[in-house]
Order: sequence, then C-alpha cells, then structure tokens
Amino acid sequence: MNSAVCLTLAAFYGVVWCKQRDSWVHLLFSSSAVAAAAISAFELFMMNARTVEQYQLSVRWVHVPTWLLTVSFVAFVQLYLHAGRRWLAWSIYSLRTLVLILNFIFPVSIDFRAITDIYHFSWAGEMISVPVGVPNPWGLISNFSLLLLLIFSVDATITVWRRGDRRRALLVGGSMIFGAILAWHVPLVIWGLVEVPFFLGFTYTATVLAMGYELSNDMARGGRLTRELKITEKRLNLAADSANLGMWEWDLNKDEIWVTPGRRAQLGFPVSGRITSEQLISRWHPDDRDKVRQALKEAIENGRGYDAEFRIVLADGNVRWIASRGRVQVDAHGKPMRLTGISLDITARKK
Repeated sequence: MNSAVCLTLAAFYGVVWCKQRDSWVHLLFSSSAVAAAAISAFELFMMNARTVEQYQLSVRWVHVPTWLLTVSFVAFVQLYLHAGRRWLAWSIYSLRTLVLILNFIFPVSIDFRAITDIYHFSWAGEMISVPVGVPNPWGLISNFSLLLLLIFSVDATITVWRRGDRRRALLVGGSMIFGAILAWHVPLVIWGLVEVPFFLGFTYTATVLAMGYELSNDMARGGRLTRELKITEKRLNLAADSANLGMWEWDLNKDEIWVTPGRRAQLGFPVSGRITSEQLISRWHPDDRDKVRQALKEAIENGRGYDAEFRIVLADGNVRWIASRGRVQVDAHGKPMRLTGISLDITARKK
C-alpha cells in the first residue's frame, strides 16, 4: 500500500519534472517517493524473512534507498522551503554517504556484525520476523546522522515558522520532525531494546504525502495565476494596440523573442510559434540592421538601456519607422538573461 502510493506520486511528479527541467524540487520529491517505496518493500521482505541470509541481504541493501531518501529530503527542504543550515545539510550528506560506503565494506552491514538468528512473534495479527544478532558499533555513525537530520528538520521548521509560512512549517517541517523522531526505533531494534518490526517506510510515507500536498497546492496556485496572467495579458495587448505600442521580451539564453500579437501580425509572423533574433532582424531594413545589432550588443555587454530608431519592412513591402527602447535584466550573478522593452511606430513623425 505504502509503496503503491509513493510510486504513483513519484511517477506523476517525475513527468512534471520532465516537462519543467528547471524545477528540481519535483525531481527531489520523485526521488524521495521512490526511496520511501523501496524502503517499504525491503521492510516487508524483512518482516517475512525466514532465513538469516534473507534478512542480511535486506539489511544491507535497504541502506541504498535510505541514503537517497535522506539526501533528497534535505535538498528538498533547502530548495523548496529555503531553510536549513548549509553546514548541517552537508554534514548529513557526508555522514550518510560514509554510512553507505562502510555498509558495503563490512561483511554483514553497518548495523550488525552478525545476525545469528531470526525471532518470530505475532504483531497486529501477523507473524513478524526481527533479527537477533551482534550490533555493529560503527552503526553509531548512522545514529549520529539521524540526530543531525532531526536537528536540521527542527531548525528549518523554526525558520519557516518565523517567516510566517506556518502551514508549510507544520505540514512539511512537522512531518520531517515526526519521521526523524520515529526513525529512532531502528537503533532500538538493532540493539535489542524493543521488539517491533522496522517501519521507516510507513513513517516516511507520511512525510512524502505532506510534501506532495504542498506541491499540489503550488500547482493549483500556479494554474490560477496562469489564468489571471492571460486576462492581464489580453488587457495589456488591447492597451498597447490602442496606443500603437508593441511590447517585447528577448530571452538571451534561449534566443527566443516574445512580442505582442499586434506587432507579430505587423511583422508577418504567425499567431504562435518561436521567434529568434535572426528572424526578427530579417524584418528590419537592410540599411539599419548593423547599427541596431551594435546598439543591442552594447546594451547587453554593458548592462545599460537600449534605445534605437530603425525601419522595418512589412510583408506587403511597406516601410515603417520604429522607435524601440529596452532594458537588460541580469541574474543573481550579474549575467544578462533577458532584454525587455517597448516599440512605437513613429512613421508619421518621420514624414
């Protein structure tokens, strides 16, 4: 049941990430969901193990999805909630990676020096298997990483709460704290202090569901914003056409230009479809192309405003004068990423 839910969510948000490759939180969520499903499957296998060899195999390999789950959870909190101390995150990444490496170096696993027997008992009406063995003291590294995960989750939750986003703090942060606390049953079982089956999969499925709920809310809000933006865009286009203005935006990384529908039609471009810089330049008068290219180049290189007057040649052969102004926008590193501006038909003034 847990695995099916997690895999369904992983598949859905995996498709979302494939369509929006810059949205890394969706990939991290899918990774978390796949890992939670795998942990649940391993734990189910351990509960039904009938031989020591079967149990040893599961105990060793369950550390692979556990590593993936921990890394994905921490990275998700950093990218999605913009919270969590970096040094704590990197400490968790490092320790969990060390645990994974040591786990495959030791003969049995990082949890046990040896599993000598399997103890069967009735739990919730089912016969459950738990290990009887010699704990590996190196497993304390895994316990320490679990402690750091708990501290990281509490710290991130407090940060988000103080920021005012209390629902997100309670759902995502609270579920991670809940999961990190319940995960302490693992060392208790390993050291023989309690007799319960491992249920990390159940614990972390709750966290995955909380994360998925927040992501679905974001998608719903995104849909509403898209509809509102379309209405706003129609109003702006109407105002621009009334004033004989054209608005444009040039994505420098993709070399893709957006212009208002009225200006697209004037330049002879179809209603929809990609416009590149060279396609747009081909509509300019041949005698004006070099000077406008130079003006654009200087604006992009120097990060200053763009201002030019030039002629365009329409599909019917008529020539119109255009005054165009724009401004360069840069990213967090100061690298130019887009050029936005307006254009005005000044043919009447030129005559």
